[in-house]
Amino acid sequence: MTTDRQQRHRETANFEPRRSSPSDRPLTDLWLRVGPGVLVLLVLTVATIEVSGFDPSWAAPVIVFLALAAGLTLSTAIAKLQQSRSTIHQYRAAQGRLCAQTLQQAADGILSVDLQGRLITTNKETAALFGYSAAELSEMTLGQLVQFPENIKDGVNHDLSLPDFGKKVEANGTTKAKRTLSLDVVSIAPPFADGSKVWLLLWDRTELMESRRKLARLAFIAEESPHPIVEVDSDGRVFFTNAAAEQRFPELRSKGSAHPLLQDLSAVAERLQTVQEKSLIREIVVGSSLFEQHVAYVQPNGTLRVFSFDVTDRREALRDALTGLPNRVSFTRRLNRAATLADGDPSYAFAVLFVDLDHFKVLNDTLGHATGDELLRAVAERLEKRLRPNDLVARMGGDEFTVLLDGVRGDTDSEAITRRLLEHLHRPFELTAHTVFTSASIGIALSTTDYEEPLDLVAFADAAMYRAKTEGRSRLVVFSEAIDRQAVPGRLF
Repeated sequence: MTTDRQQRHRETANFEPRRSSPSDRPLTDLWLRVGPGVLVLLVLTVATIEVSGFDPSWAAPVIVFLALAAGLTLSTAIAKLQQSRSTIHQYRAAQGRLCAQTLQQAADGILSVDLQGRLITTNKETAALFGYSAAELSEMTLGQLVQFPENIKDGVNHDLSLPDFGKKVEANGTTKAKRTLSLDVVSIAPPFADGSKVWLLLWDRTELMESRRKLARLAFIAEESPHPIVEVDSDGRVFFTNAAAEQRFPELRSKGSAHPLLQDLSAVAERLQTVQEKSLIREIVVGSSLFEQHVAYVQPNGTLRVFSFDVTDRREALRDALTGLPNRVSFTRRLNRAATLADGDPSYAFAVLFVDLDHFKVLNDTLGHATGDELLRAVAERLEKRLRPNDLVARMGGDEFTVLLDGVRGDTDSEAITRRLLEHLHRPFELTAHTVFTSASIGIALSTTDYEEPLDLVAFADAAMYRAKTEGRSRLVVFSEAIDRQAVPGRLF
């Protein structure tokens, strides 16, 4: 059986302010419509009687005519009044349906309570927010759903457990599953004149508060991290440094992107904006220290977040002792990361170059190993200077180097970079005791080539380099299926 409270709970269209209308005063309205006409007819009737001297032959027809006119006027007024009442009823019904529909479609919880805190009306969002059905809510009180902190004095009527009209109050909510919600509660309408109900708006800010707590935890982690963490805006200005960064590099804020720790950061930012990746890893040298940096692009404000890890103690394991370049282990790690990125992002591509100096053995035997080592160091320096900031060059051993071109646009892009390398390697090297002329043969393998393991690309580039040797040296060759990498005996990979 439907209780009175459940009946009240289903009344979602009865909260509009009461307005005076003609239907509320029908007699007054009827008099305003008919009264002037009746008075005019009475005046005419009296005048007619006075003029005719009660002459029936003359006055009777006039009286009859006037009576008919009065009746017609009265009936017309009554019809218009009924039409007006019908229009008002239709308007009120439509208004009620619109209000009910708006209430139920609202994105926030809306409810009404009486001054005893009993729930009268709730919308769908309120039911979804707390996990109760409409029938269950009809038997509940506001206090079972919302708890106002006792230490809040301003804006809450603790006697009624209701916020004051127009006040926004922070409160806690309790769901059916006993989960605690963080709510903002606003009284959006003053109590009805008869004290029947108060309308409240509930805004769930639980996710917002959780986000704030997470940010606070992250801020604490960043501040307490033993590794330097820096944030740089789009203009290269440093606007955040944690304690480790300030202690290790006190001039970071004043120098900004000109500081060695943030070298070539503009090129990194451009790369992260044009390629669909959220971060990249690179190695930089600051003084005598080697850092592995994780650089993240933070949208939508376009800032860079730089995490720097001092890996100087691993330098010998990751660097070539003669040239200071990354060694085979370091190159393989970077190659694996690039391959993983290419697997997840079809728009990303990279290329592997295998560089071998021409006639190096003859030069080494003729001029001596010291000159040969000096030449290798000079070649390493020249390769590093002619590559882009995100590219990587490594020494594999002997006179062989590998290069990872990070983020290329097909073979045209990689060939153009390789031709520039060939041109610079062909220029003379001014060594301590000799001016040396040399050249190089370079093989190219694109990441778009079908391969099983990332190191296969090094083997492909090696095979292409060997083809360049057989075709006359001092040139580049792009690997294709026509090149048989198995025909290259005794190679490194």
